[in-house]
Amino acid sequence: MAAIIENVQIGIAAVHPGPTTMVDALVADVHLRAEWAGRLPPTVGQVIDVELDIDAVLEWEVTIAIGGGETLRPGPVLRGTVERQERDVLTMRIAEGFLQVEIDNRSIDAPPGTAIAVVADHLRLYPTNA
Repeated sequence: MAAIIENVQIGIAAVHPGPTTMVDALVADVHLRAEWAGRLPPTVGQVIDVELDIDAVLEWEVTIAIGGGETLRPGPVLRGTVERQERDVLTMRIAEGFLQVEIDNRSIDAPPGTAIAVVADHLRLYPTNA
């Protein structure tokens, strides 16, 4: 596990059926493409509560940064603020959800309230209200 946002609300913009159902979703005003892990595919226009899993290793100044994320590698960027940091786990608030990030290299201490940006790719969405 690299990162999980629990109970965040998303809007479904497009559904791409196939062996793995992919969706285009709006999360905290950011357009993302993610794998749908629900039993049944969602429908376009649906607003759904999900758990969002970022299935990638996150590293400071590569996929997670303090501030606006200008130094990060390309990809959709979620922005939030630090709630707390304990060892190699950083908890941040994004929209109405909390993102718990497992950080590969704990080289930066980020106090509560610090603005943080995270590259959000390799996503999986788990519906929580189904």
